[in-house]
Parts: sequence; C-alpha cells; structure tokens
Amino acid sequence: MILLLTVRESPRETTSAPQDPAVAARVPPRLLAAIALFTLGNSTDALLILRAQTLGIATAQLPLLWALLHLARSLLSWPAGRVADRLGRRRTLVAGWLWYAACYAGFALARAPWHAWALFAAYGLVAALTEGAERALIADAVPPEARGRALGLYNLITGAGLLTASIVAGYVWDRFSPASALLLGAALAVAASAVLAPASRPTGRAPAV
Repeated sequence: MILLLTVRESPRETTSAPQDPAVAARVPPRLLAAIALFTLGNSTDALLILRAQTLGIATAQLPLLWALLHLARSLLSWPAGRVADRLGRRRTLVAGWLWYAACYAGFALARAPWHAWALFAAYGLVAALTEGAERALIADAVPPEARGRALGLYNLITGAGLLTASIVAGYVWDRFSPASALLLGAALAVAASAVLAPASRPTGRAPAV
C-alpha cells in the first residue's frame, strides 16, 4: 500500500510531432482547382426556373416544379449515399458533376414543358451526389486539427465562385441566349470532372457499411 501511495506515474509523452498549421491546412491543389472550376459554372438555380418559363411552364406551376426538385433530392439522398460508400467520395463527386453537365445540357436543348418536369426531377440527383462529397473530401485531405481552416478556404472559394458564376451566366443569358448560358455551365462541369478524375488515388473513402 505504501508503495502504491508513493510511486507516481510520470506523464506520457506524445509521440506525434507538432505540425506547421500552414502545412496541415494545405489541401491538394487538384481538388481545389476542380471545385473552383465547377463552381464557376454552378450558377443560381433561379436560372432553371427562368428556363422552365421559357419552355411554357405557367407561373402558377413553378412552386410545384421547385417542390419536385426538393422531393427528388430527398428521395435520392439515401441511395446516393450508398453509391458513395461503394465508389468512394471522389468518384461519386465526379459522377455528380457529370450528371450536372447532362442536366444542364438537357435544359439547354429542351423544347417542351414536359422536358422541364423530367429535368427538374433528374436534377435532384446532383445535390444528392455532390453536397456532402465535396466537404468530406476537403475534410479528409487534411489532419483533424486543420479541418476548420481547410473548410474555411473551401467556403471562400465556393462563395466567390457562385457569385461570379451567377454574374457570368446572367450576362451570357442576356447577351447570347439561355441555351448558351446553360451549355457553359455544362462545359465547366465536364472540365472540372476531367481535372479531378485522374487523381492518383481518392482523397478519402467512406468505409463500407
């Protein structure tokens, strides 16, 4: 008992070396470049509502069209999560960007009101595939203690990109045509997929359930 009372346990030394915050917060340039490129073509969804009106959708039906988009997004979120578990986040994000490009090209080429209904339902899959994948890839690319700074950088890039994308898309819409603005978004999404797809390995992959 006396020995137990007198012997003191020395504090354990941490084996991990301190990290330079600037190095710890460094996100792979390819990932940042791909996200920035996609964001430049990811203009406000209000343009899709305007496109639906040009296809003959009545103003009274626009709230139903918007509700369809969110319903599709909710219903597809769980299956999209299962796909991400199997493919990995990087491949899922590339798939989501390519689907975005296909939807935007569809909006550009659409000619009938029913095309708008079908495309809004299909567009719900984009958010299901991409919303969580981008942030997860950024978070997995850096050590846990640097995730706040990395996500802050991500939000800065996407925020500035979304504002720029909406301004550019609005200009192209007015100066040229709605189809040109939508095809520009589709082209930038394909370019972003081409930048991210050949990465040497996935930045992070969710474990299979």
